[in-house]
Amino acid sequence: MMGPTFYTAAILSVVLVATVSCRAETRATGEKAPDSTAPKKSAPVPQAAGKYGQADFARLYWLVGSWRGRLPDGRSFYERYRLSDDSTIKMRSFTDDTFSKATDSARITLRAGTVAHAGGARWLATRLDSTGVDFASERDASNNFTWARQSRNNWKAVLNSIDRNGKAQTVVYPMLRIGR
Repeated sequence: MMGPTFYTAAILSVVLVATVSCRAETRATGEKAPDSTAPKKSAPVPQAAGKYGQADFARLYWLVGSWRGRLPDGRSFYERYRLSDDSTIKMRSFTDDTFSKATDSARITLRAGTVAHAGGARWLATRLDSTGVDFASERDASNNFTWARQSRNNWKAVLNSIDRNGKAQTVVYPMLRIGR
């Protein structure tokens, strides 16, 4: 099983392919996913990367701050997002809420009209608006993730992938702001 660092990477790349050992049928809240017994052949095919400007990228500034995320097994992980310049947000993952030992990093950037999340793998924004952003893998159409803003202090990362047996998986990571 891959560690929390992988999951956070997708969330910011921090991490993005849910592993078979993750409980794909159970959401992070512990509730059963609807239609969990229905056969699933594949995840939705992601759309092409969108073209964005500075005003679009600024819609992601709500990410700036320190966050606690929850893994499906109840353990916590921590991320901090910092604005480097008007077109770059840097993300770092940490082992605990002291934010003293970084375990991973990624960048969310706007370059030549493309919003990308890079940290090991590269993900391109296919939708970006006031409610959040969808990212699709640049190379693997069976994996994608969404950051859905719920309020000023809450959002959720939703990771979609296909497991080794060809079954679609969705894992939800609730995120809570714990600092600016």
